[in-house]
Order: sequence, then structure tokens, then C-alpha cells
Amino acid sequence: MNLKKLMQAALVTLSCGLLNIAGAEQRVIHVPTDYAQQKAEASLKMTGPKLLFSDSPETVYDNGILYRDKVQGEVRLFLHHVNGVSGTTKKLAVLVKNKDSLRPVAYSITRRGEAGYSYDYLAAGKKAQKKYLEEDKQKPLESKLGFGRSAELLTGRGIAMPSDKLYTETIDMYFAKPVEFSVLMCEEKTDLELFNEAAPILPMDEHPLRGTFEGSDWTYKLNKPISKPSEALYLELASPSLPEGYAKGVDATTGLPAENYGNYGVLYNVDFTIKGKEPVTFIFNPIGGWFAGYGVLENKTKGERKLIGLPQNQISVGDPEEEALDLGLLHAGEYRFTWSPPGASNLPVQVIWIRPGELESSKRISK
Repeated sequence: MNLKKLMQAALVTLSCGLLNIAGAEQRVIHVPTDYAQQKAEASLKMTGPKLLFSDSPETVYDNGILYRDKVQGEVRLFLHHVNGVSGTTKKLAVLVKNKDSLRPVAYSITRRGEAGYSYDYLAAGKKAQKKYLEEDKQKPLESKLGFGRSAELLTGRGIAMPSDKLYTETIDMYFAKPVEFSVLMCEEKTDLELFNEAAPILPMDEHPLRGTFEGSDWTYKLNKPISKPSEALYLELASPSLPEGYAKGVDATTGLPAENYGNYGVLYNVDFTIKGKEPVTFIFNPIGGWFAGYGVLENKTKGERKLIGLPQNQISVGDPEEEALDLGLLHAGEYRFTWSPPGASNLPVQVIWIRPGELESSKRISK
């Protein structure tokens, strides 16, 4: 889903923005490949919602079921599809059905972030991440599914998908009892409930990006406080070379093993403590190439939370691959940095803690 989006490079906005973080400015900088660095030691906990990942086939040419599973409890959906039928509007829908003929099912939608109808996949992924992470603007929805009844979760009736454009969304939900969960692509005027009963399950494309995965909140906690580092400390995330690799699960439509290449839909938290009188520079480094997303930096000591564009005032960074984001100076306190791999962006990434001025010899990149 990422490398085949190289065409997005031509759409990058050529401005370089600034953002005050802890009294400093966000900067696009050059990180040399040979700077002194040490891997930070951290523990990892995988908790949180069951993830339903629907992205294969990414470009959909036929009508049918894109993904289906039976779920209960906390659920997160990561949805990323393109209508591939030239000149024809299709309907994309997420249908949940209470197949219990005796009892209603209470459910809630607790958080979501969507973007779509776009040719610019990088910009769409970034927009969806921004909406998803804007906690103060979320309005939880609570409802019930009657006996044998269905509900469509995108708009109540599905969305009209223009030809060749992307729709992407992340939705967090809770279901008190088991429900059947289906992602559908069909003709614009199709009756969803009838279609859901008889539609075929579409095969994946060449990118096997769908499945159900347990524990989609991955929390890394640094084992030691950071205090005047003699060399840069780094933590690599969303990388197949790590012991934890990518999330492993099952494609519920086939029963075959599934792997979430890129960990799309996984919410990453990095917890760390800074001690001492000297501040530390915090850097976000997308080492895989083009990246466009959002993150949240929390100062737990002061109870502060800031939504951060990655990057702030341009669509993306990552060309050349040594581009990184200096997010500013962090003083003593307990922190959490939260982000999630956006659709179409390249991975892995690093977060880096380094002494102020350590990279000043590397020129600031200006567009």
C-alpha cells in the first residue's frame, strides 16, 4: 500500500512550516546516516481493541464483500479502498448485523477519523489521522441493534465512491454482544441487507493487507529515564526487523494466517521520562521515505496534550530519506508520544532523543 504510491511525490506542498513545541520550533532537518546513536531499551505491551484491517483488494473492480468477521467487545476498523471502475460510482459500506434472533446488541462508536474522495493518497491518510487523534472533537455515538437487524456505520446508508478515488477511515467501536461485521462494495442503489446475504467474498490483490488482529494498541515504555544523553537515543517502530515485527492474525474470510505489513491501524504509544536540568531535542525520523501523518505529544507531568502535524505545514517529508522533523525541546517530566501508521505513508520510523545542537552542523532543509 505504500511503495506503489510514489506518484504522490509530485503532489507534495513545497512549504516549510514552524510549530511551537515546548518553546521550540518544528523544523525539517537533515539527519546524517552516520551520526552517533544508541538503541533505547524499552518494554512493549500489546493491548486494546481487536483490529479489523480491510485494504485488499485496495483498488476494487468488482462488487462483493471486501472483509467479514464476527466480533465482540472493543473493535478498531482500518479501512482503505479505491473504486477502480472507470466512470462509475460505487457504494462502499460497513454493515454490522445482529444475527441473534432473541436479544438486542448495544454498541457505541467512540472515535473515528475519515478522509476520502481523493487522488492524493498521502494527503488523505494524513487528514484521516488528524481527525482520529482530535479527541476534543469526538462525539461518541451509542445505539442498539434489534433482533436480526443491521446498521451501516459510515453514513447510515454507505458512501458514494467516485471512480479512481480513495476513501480511508479508522473507527473505534464497542459491541456488547457478537455481531457480524462486513465491508461491502456494490452498485450505488443496491439494498445493503439483501446484498450482504448473497454477495461473494472478493479475493485479495497482490498486497495481502487484510485480516483480524488482537491487541492493536502497542505501548513502548523506555526502561530508563533520559538525562543528558552522550549520544542520540533512538527507538525504531513499525519495522519488520524488530523482534515483534508486524501484527500477526487471521484472515477471517479464508481462515489463513495474516500479517499486517506496516501495522496500519495499530496505535503506537511511546512513554518516556526526561530527568535533569538540561532539555532534550525530540525528533521524528521517517526512515522509509515519504511520510504524511499526525501525532500527539503529551506532557503527563503538566497535563498538556498537543496535536502535531508530521510535518506541520506541508503535506509530507521523506525525500531525500534523511529528512526528519525536529519537534522541539523537552524539559524534565513524563511524556507520551502517540501516532499510527497513516495509509500510503512509508515505514519504518524512528523517534530520537538527542542533545540540543547536536545536529546543528546539518543544514536545515529549505524548500
